Amino acid sequence: MTATEGRAATALADAIEARDAAAFVHVGDRSDAALRYLAGPALPDRPSAFLLSATGERLLCPPPGAASAARAVFDGTVVSADSVDGSAPGERAAAVLAERDVVGTVLTTATIPHAAALYLDRAGYEVASTDALDEARALKTAGEIERLRSVQTAATAGIARAEALLAGADRGDDGETLVHADDVLTTGVLRRAVNAALARAGVDPAGNTLIASGAAWSDPAFGSDDPIRAGDPVLVDLAPRDAAGYHGRLARTFVVDTDGGWDRRAHLAVTRAREAGLAELETGTSASRVHEETAAEVIAYGFDTVGEARTDGTRALGHGVGLARREAPWLSGSGELEPGHVVALVPTVFDQEENGGVRIADLAVVTADGYDLLAEYATSLSPTVE
Repeated sequence: MTATEGRAATALADAIEARDAAAFVHVGDRSDAALRYLAGPALPDRPSAFLLSATGERLLCPPPGAASAARAVFDGTVVSADSVDGSAPGERAAAVLAERDVVGTVLTTATIPHAAALYLDRAGYEVASTDALDEARALKTAGEIERLRSVQTAATAGIARAEALLAGADRGDDGETLVHADDVLTTGVLRRAVNAALARAGVDPAGNTLIASGAAWSDPAFGSDDPIRAGDPVLVDLAPRDAAGYHGRLARTFVVDTDGGWDRRAHLAVTRAREAGLAELETGTSASRVHEETAAEVIAYGFDTVGEARTDGTRALGHGVGLARREAPWLSGSGELEPGHVVALVPTVFDQEENGGVRIADLAVVTADGYDLLAEYATSLSPTVE
């Protein structure tokens, strides 16, 4: 059993005991972060059911034809789909519980598929959700932190590639549109170059590379291909993933030939907000305080709307990162930070009238005496080439 699987088993066993429940069940495929945490990354691409009984037995019900492969990677009990009734994973999970004479309450995650919960309910089990697994996932093991550090370091290669292309670009014949190697530099060109750099660094872009420029900041699209103009803020926001499924989060904003006006003030606000948020990352601090201090710094620079809005507002939010791009701890929550919490700080400002926005995002782990950035990259607004 891996360290993460052991932590999950302990947390869930405590929840089962505290709730006087009979078992825990979750259903998902290998893209499901909760199932990967419970049973490892080498899972079938079709849904499996994971079960933990009150006696501590860990079981996996893979889809038909996948039992042999599952036994090679899962150190608990693998139940072949051919040995139990039911074609759906939730139905098979209910059958496995019945075979073991399990009765009473079954705990699940809040994200268990509705159909699976229905099968359990129809089989006579009282289904109740628990956040024990989310809390366990939020506290990263030493091995998880090193994985996150590695993928975050790889993300810096993507940012560096974008910065180099922007720094080396020239103005085209219209005096505004940027060109590189005699071709118009677009958000699509930049995204493909960034993704190639991430792949060379050993991580998967995972469809999470966001490049936005100018007015596209109001509703940034992952597949956009807009010409980039001098003077427009260019967002490079990355969340690559390693082979085990762990994500990074790194974002920088660059302006080629900034005039030192709105974008410079917005960049200063976001930079100071980043510093204020990092200063609050310590054991015992309320997660919401990190958000509040980050937002307060943005407001101090005149950007007085804080929230999730994509237009005419400011986002000074943050979130946990791990097997999911966004997971606990949530900086909108009231819980306290603990050593092992990994947090992305994402202060952002946007103004439709100014035709753009500024965002800086970094990943840090809370330690016993503060925090540790998982990778460092300069926060300058003007792109440069080393």
